[in-house]
Amino acid sequence: MIVDTTDVGLSSHLLLDGYWEMWLTELLAQLVKPGMKVIDVGANLGYFSLLMADLVGSDGQVHAFEPNADLARRMTQSLAINGFDGITTVHEQALADTEADVLLVVPTDEPKNAHLLPADHPIAGDVATESRLMRTRRLDSYPELYDADIIKIDADTSEMTIWHGMSGILKNGRPLTVVLEFARVRYEDPGAFIDRILLDGFSISVITLEGGVQPIDREAILSAPLTEDVMLLLVR
Repeated sequence: MIVDTTDVGLSSHLLLDGYWEMWLTELLAQLVKPGMKVIDVGANLGYFSLLMADLVGSDGQVHAFEPNADLARRMTQSLAINGFDGITTVHEQALADTEADVLLVVPTDEPKNAHLLPADHPIAGDVATESRLMRTRRLDSYPELYDADIIKIDADTSEMTIWHGMSGILKNGRPLTVVLEFARVRYEDPGAFIDRILLDGFSISVITLEGGVQPIDREAILSAPLTEDVMLLLVR
């Protein structure tokens, strides 16, 4: 993998350990099968995109979405040197529920914590960040993705708007597995987000380091600490 040695949030762990989020690594190794079409939203440096490209094989497809141009460039290089460029597509694109101008705000030493803000939002001057003006797009505006088998969504603060922006994919009723990072602090109404997921026909489990995949109900998700990241497995 091509990494960034100034990045202390992800690259340093990949260099020292050789893996990232083992609980999710092991789960995806079980879920992703040859020939599948998978989507990686918030792909960062492409660790999970590389893993899934290896698993889907020559008959599968991986679509990786990463709005940060620097990360997308490194990921494209990593996919190419591993021989996966023929089955992967890197979209340098921010996703949401509508097309709008936004600011991509990237902490310079931890780009995995990049997030979107309204285009006119003031940027705090006490944190080292870079910001870029971008235009968002809906995931369901890509007709080639309507038959996806697995979607991974890890996009700081944007998971709910991304979910609403893939309603066309969700409405087709196909079997679908979604891995989604959820933190209550990110959403104005986290309960409504969970209700929307349930209404779209998904069962919900939680993915943990200690116990693997475990059932979880709405109340337990919403009683987690406000800022805690909960990795959810959604299946229908």
